[in-house]
Amino acid sequence: MVTLTFVSVLLAVLLLDVVVIRPWERMHKPRRASDTDAELEFAVPRALFFHPGHVWARVDDDGRVTVGIDDLARTVIGDLSMVKLPSVGDRVVSGRPAMTIVQGGRRLRLVAPLSGRVTDSNHDLGRDAVRLRWRPYKEGWAYRLEPDVGSTREIALLRIGKDAAAWMTGEIDRLRRLFEEGTLESPVEGALARAADGAWPEFEVGFLGAEAGPGEEVPT
Repeated sequence: MVTLTFVSVLLAVLLLDVVVIRPWERMHKPRRASDTDAELEFAVPRALFFHPGHVWARVDDDGRVTVGIDDLARTVIGDLSMVKLPSVGDRVVSGRPAMTIVQGGRRLRLVAPLSGRVTDSNHDLGRDAVRLRWRPYKEGWAYRLEPDVGSTREIALLRIGKDAAAWMTGEIDRLRRLFEEGTLESPVEGALARAADGAWPEFEVGFLGAEAGPGEEVPT
């Protein structure tokens, strides 16, 4: 009788451990920093303006604006086959597709941070996309433009300094969810290159904001 009682109690304890205690511990276990978390750090230079479409803008001494792709987009996209830039004389519109990056047979469009007329394109970047990988805020610039007279209202909507850093923190949280959901897989560098084709339009719309308006020409 004593042995039977002991066995019954032991089985009850084991059942409690399996059904209640272990699931509770898994739910409340402190989250350790993963390799992905360690990689989710991106440069946000304080002197640059950032557009929600992950392009940056720098107001130069001559009043023109230099534009490029930010570190988050550059890192997630990885190696590129080609960068198709707007031509000198083209007019770009804030929030509308202005350039296209190509990786194999897949493409992503990036919007213009400000409206204006293109005065210069980085032909070296178009021929050698590796420049974008190593120094996105220097040799990796994409094009320069003469901003429209009314662009002061547009630039007021961009983020700079602490505001840009806080925005990037929020973008990192959104990007982390793509890894947690399995849309992207570690490492962060080049994650989009390894992802399924369906991840490209999701990233383009969700992070780059490249949705063409009616009748709009999109660079291809």
